[in-house]
Amino acid sequence: MFGNVEGRDAFSGEIDAIVTDGFTGNVFLKAVEGLGKLVKRSLTESLKKNILSIIASIPCLPAIKRFAKTMDYKEYGGALFLGVKKPVVKAHGSSDEYLFYFTIKQAEEFVKNKAVDKMIEEFEKM
Repeated sequence: MFGNVEGRDAFSGEIDAIVTDGFTGNVFLKAVEGLGKLVKRSLTESLKKNILSIIASIPCLPAIKRFAKTMDYKEYGGALFLGVKKPVVKAHGSSDEYLFYFTIKQAEEFVKNKAVDKMIEEFEKM
């Protein structure tokens, strides 16, 4: 999909990448992170509300843990900077050793897959 993207469409599954300026992108990412934390906290509180909800949630725990893992930004490492000739990956400002490990792994993948070279080729076709 090319063109403008509404914020509500960002997670539709039809968007591969969103290109924005640094300020707008950072505001968007921080809002999404905050929403994710709110959902996680609200769900946890709801599931622990009373003994019945705790017991009822036990069969769902594997699915909840899988979902939580897919939503964990630490699993994805950093973001690739565009406009450079070699891969530059920016890690999250609150990175710990776990996130930093995945950021390094992601940088290795960008180099191995020649991500920057492929993007340059595609942009030159436009």
